[in-house]
Amino acid sequence: MLLLLIVVIALPTVASDDEQYTALHFGTSANDYIGFTFDMAPFQESLSICTWAKRIHTSSYPLLFNYYSSSIGNEIILDAVGSNKHIAGGSVSGNMRSAVTKPGGSWFSYCITWSLASRSIKLYIDGTLVGTGTTPSGRTLKMGGTLFFNRLASSTSSRFIFGGQLYQFNVYAKALSSAEVKKIAEGGLCFDLTEFSEVRVLKWEHILSQSRSGSVSEVLIGSVGEFKRCQHWKVKLVNITGQLNMTLEELETVKDHLNSTQEELGTVEGHLNATQEELGTVKSHLNSTQEELGTVEGHLNSTLKELGTVKGHLNSNQEELNSTQEELGTVKGELERTERELQTETAQHNKTGDKLDTCSTSLTSTLTQLDTCSTSLTSTLTQLEDARTFHNITRWDLLYTSTYFNKVLTEETFKLLSTSWGLLGKFVGVNITEGVVEHFRQYHQEPVCDAFEPISFPMLRQIEGLFYWTKGINEHMRDTHLVSRDDSPCESDTGS
Repeated sequence: MLLLLIVVIALPTVASDDEQYTALHFGTSANDYIGFTFDMAPFQESLSICTWAKRIHTSSYPLLFNYYSSSIGNEIILDAVGSNKHIAGGSVSGNMRSAVTKPGGSWFSYCITWSLASRSIKLYIDGTLVGTGTTPSGRTLKMGGTLFFNRLASSTSSRFIFGGQLYQFNVYAKALSSAEVKKIAEGGLCFDLTEFSEVRVLKWEHILSQSRSGSVSEVLIGSVGEFKRCQHWKVKLVNITGQLNMTLEELETVKDHLNSTQEELGTVEGHLNATQEELGTVKSHLNSTQEELGTVEGHLNSTLKELGTVKGHLNSNQEELNSTQEELGTVKGELERTERELQTETAQHNKTGDKLDTCSTSLTSTLTQLDTCSTSLTSTLTQLEDARTFHNITRWDLLYTSTYFNKVLTEETFKLLSTSWGLLGKFVGVNITEGVVEHFRQYHQEPVCDAFEPISFPMLRQIEGLFYWTKGINEHMRDTHLVSRDDSPCESDTGS
């Protein structure tokens, strides 16, 4: 209902009963025209020309309107077939003949707009935009020209004769919007232009009042009553059309809703199918999960048993640990006791070491004495070597003096050796002196002191052997660390 109300309000108002609906009918010669001057200053930067036209005469370029002067040229040219549509140095692009489809003898709405700000020219036929063009930048409409209807001002050629009818030719001081142009066109011949009074500067009433040349006459296109009836039926038609449009729109809306609902149902069906599949999947997962839970329960029971076993092992291990701890305490006590015993033994060992140090000192003193003895032996051997050399040289002399030499050497040497071997015997626990004496007795077969045989070379070798034997004992004691090598005073005499 609200939409219907809006449509009714938007309908054009009907003129009063005392008005006549008069059009101008132009002849078919160049002398049939209207020409007059008018102040075009209100249209210098923008304008709109709208009219109703009916073509009756056939010509190449049937001119509706021409604004011209010899000084400014053709500032505006409009024909009824869309070939010439020029304003302020600009033009609608292309030939618009195909856009003017109304047959001859029929009224059609013709409207053209222009604006300096947009530099745009727009041509409308029956409220529909059919062509556009542009004007040069900064180009305004020139002043001082003359307005002509039904001819080209600068030509008398019949090619430019309109020879038809014009109605409600008005010039507006603004570029009408496409909605306003459509409103005028849809209002028809009986449209009331009161709402455009402020911008409708050059009015149809003014043109009707101008002088005419040649065959230009007024024709009544309808009385007020006829227009009222026309308007009445138009209103009804508009209402019905509006209702139909509304119904169609509602049907389209319902159709869209149905399509949307169908799509939604399809989507819901898809979701249901998907949900059903998901439920099957979930059911399968639940069954699988139930089986897994059974398996997990078995694992848990097994784990609990294992935990019980582990707990028993832990208790057993705890008892073993307690026992081990007790044993460790016993071992610790034994270790402490052993440590005390070791400390006692260490003290005893220290005392023994002191005794060993004392013994070592005594051994060192004894070895020193042995070294002194060795030195004496070395001196004796040296004398023996000298004697042997002397013996070799003067063997015969030695034979004469052997009794004396043998007695002296034997007694002195025996005494010296007895002393040395006696000391050594005390150290090693052997009576070396008795062994030596026994050796000489076996060798000489008589007491040493009673031997008067000449000393022989084998005897000298026996004495030398005793010397080295004594020296070997000394080395043995050093090797067994009973005495230090550095403490021996005979070290330098080893090679003697």
